[in-house]
Amino acid sequence: MRPALYLDEKTRHRIKDGHPWVFRSEVAKVDPEAADGGTVRIIDARGRFLGSGLYNSRSQIVARRYSLRDEDLDRAFLGRALDAALALRRRLPPSPARRLVWSESDGLPGLILDQYGDTLVLQTVTAAMARLQPEIVALAAEKTGAKTILARNDLAVRTLEGLPREQGVLLGTYTPPTHLTVLGVGIDLDLLAGQKTGLYLDQLENHAAVLPHAPGRRVLDCFCNQGLFALAARKAGAASCDALDQSADELGRGRAAAAKAGLDIKWIEANAFDWMRDAERQKKQYDLIVLDPPSFTKSKDQVPSALRGYHELHLRALRMLPPGGLLATYCCSHHLTREGWQEMLLGAARDAGCALRRLASLGQGSDHPVLLHVPETEYLKGFLVEKV
Repeated sequence: MRPALYLDEKTRHRIKDGHPWVFRSEVAKVDPEAADGGTVRIIDARGRFLGSGLYNSRSQIVARRYSLRDEDLDRAFLGRALDAALALRRRLPPSPARRLVWSESDGLPGLILDQYGDTLVLQTVTAAMARLQPEIVALAAEKTGAKTILARNDLAVRTLEGLPREQGVLLGTYTPPTHLTVLGVGIDLDLLAGQKTGLYLDQLENHAAVLPHAPGRRVLDCFCNQGLFALAARKAGAASCDALDQSADELGRGRAAAAKAGLDIKWIEANAFDWMRDAERQKKQYDLIVLDPPSFTKSKDQVPSALRGYHELHLRALRMLPPGGLLATYCCSHHLTREGWQEMLLGAARDAGCALRRLASLGQGSDHPVLLHVPETEYLKGFLVEKV
């Protein structure tokens, strides 16, 4: 019989409400046979079985439930879970780039698998998934037909699980770039470099929703990464596009894509706070601004200071929009709710002396499914609003 982890009797455990995580502070005892990267049976204080979980004593989250049944995390289980995840994505509209597996949302805690054409990019961020990586690679190749699978295990969160940060080729060979056509624009990606696993896949559906508003408008793509929205907007008929980011490498990729497509875009390497302060002083005007800042909140304690930063950015953006101008704004922190983001936006509008008409509520792409009982899975929220 597999070792057991016993919950203490004093805590109100979220796992009883469906949440998959057990924190170290919630544990009464663990059988000595439990091994980091292995699995445990999760038992409550009354001796009731609550499910099977990944175990790692080195993590604050010592157990992550993967099944409500008493079953091993073996090849058969992995195969069934991958089949279910892939079946969900096959029901979505076709896309050259998408997330195939997203951790807890697909019942595989700590596993991320992204597809870029015929190449897959894998990330394992729990000790159990790292241990099973060879099995996962073999199954992913078998079920998708992929000839190349890369590892982007360079996330800082791996250190919390006692895992090294690394990257490389797991299957086949890889020579960049990977060429894809996304949102009507040809882009070259180096899947072993840059942000995330190559693209911000969670934003592709948002970009597609905002893009029809771009023709004829002066566009600012702020925190643009490699400027995918700016590229798509310019090709779709935007009057002009400015793309702003701090990363010279990412801007270089965007600049190369623009040159290849013959698109005239102004690429701006700058700190967004400094640049927007100067731009407002110079009375710059845009008709469509995209604000996609990074998360300023690593914990709940940082939320108040983060909101002050977000407020400043949005206040300046609203002052650069004329009446009828559009703002697409996003928050990628699960510590801030959609209601909290809207309240921040309303405060910025009040200070800018304007009203806002909501045109659309935005969020992570449907290839990043949300579990209602796991609020952390709904991390990306946003709005498309019109200044009135």
